[in-house]
Amino acid sequence: MDETRIAERAEEIGAPITDAEREQAAYALAELARGEGDPDALRVSHEQLALVRPFFELGWAMGVRSGHTGPAMAGVPVDARTVAAAFILLGTQRLRGALALEPQQDDGPVLWQKVDYHGSLTQRHGTYWVTAIHAHADTFGEAPEVRYDISEMTGWRPVVMARNVRRRSLTPLPCYRMFA
Repeated sequence: MDETRIAERAEEIGAPITDAEREQAAYALAELARGEGDPDALRVSHEQLALVRPFFELGWAMGVRSGHTGPAMAGVPVDARTVAAAFILLGTQRLRGALALEPQQDDGPVLWQKVDYHGSLTQRHGTYWVTAIHAHADTFGEAPEVRYDISEMTGWRPVVMARNVRRRSLTPLPCYRMFA
């Protein structure tokens, strides 16, 4: 009877991630990102992996403990596009932090995100990819102003259609370009 209460109490409180779960998560994360020398690597830095690791371990343990890692997807790896998208977004967010940009309600598009352009160059209105983000310093020490270069793709080559576009002239779309 006491063993049942202990098990119920542990279920209510929870238990920390075990060493085995950490080891399995580390192996899975390494497989997703692969080493920098691997020709199929995503070229993910060690800093990015260290930043992501705690969240990946948490997700891994939650999936294992809730039974959501069952045989339905066993042996099927996550596609490279999905993994690359996560690291591209992480890298862009880290870049924003390095530029000391204040987080806002709407941070705007990220690199290689598709956007609708509706700015003053009416002949250029349409859908493009964000291929560069520039931060222009303010002379009075305010947060830098962010501008974007938007491009069309000609094969694998971006062709810049407008430079230094203001944020208010863009509407981000939920589409990201991957090179995997």
